[in-house]
Amino acid sequence: MDKRIRDRIKKVEKLEMDLLSDEELLAQKKEITLLIEALQQELLRRTIVIAAVIITFVISIVGLFSYPSTARLFLTLVNLLAFIMLIIIYTQKIKMYNDLYKAADILYK
Repeated sequence: MDKRIRDRIKKVEKLEMDLLSDEELLAQKKEITLLIEALQQELLRRTIVIAAVIITFVISIVGLFSYPSTARLFLTLVNLLAFIMLIIIYTQKIKMYNDLYKAADILYK
């Protein structure tokens, strides 16, 4: 999906709006809108996963403080690494989301 979005953004940036018919312009707008909605749904799912990881991280920290052990420390570190990984992926998706909105701004001028 990421490649399709990047290709669509490049295509919109190369379009000459004066040469497009109304039907072609409408089709381009509809496709960008669908991509934006799909990316919004994906970001929502990722937000829910990030919230779940935060909750498990807090639980593992509390467990680590209440009964310190190597296994609980390992669990806490795994949760921390998962949280960092999810945040990195989320920021990449947000960047792509912003690029889609820029492409939409080009079409809706």
